[in-house]
Amino acid sequence: MPQTLAVLVGSWLKITRSECSALYPDRLRLAANGLYTGEKDPPGAFTLWDAGTWEVSGPGQIRISTANDAIITYRFTHSGDRLRFVDPDGCEFEYRREP
Repeated sequence: MPQTLAVLVGSWLKITRSECSALYPDRLRLAANGLYTGEKDPPGAFTLWDAGTWEVSGPGQIRISTANDAIITYRFTHSGDRLRFVDPDGCEFEYRREP
C-alpha cells in the first residue's frame, strides 16, 4: 500500500464544529480496500459521506463518493494524528485519528 494511503486508513473523529462542516460525518472510517463509512452523532442523521468509495487521486487530492452518488474531489493534508479536508466550496474541517 502506498505511503499516502497507509496514513489515511483508520478511524477518524471530527474535531471541527462549524456550520459548513455539519454536512460531514462526526466519525469517518477509511478502509484499505478503498471503501469508507461515515457516521453522524446522533446515529441516523444525514451526512454527505455516508458510505462509499475513496481514492487518493493526486498529491493532496482525494476523491470521495457521496450520499447522492456524486464523486467529488477534496483537498486534504495529513500531519501526525490530524487529517484536514477542504471541500469544493472552501469549507475546511479537521479530524483526529481515533486510538
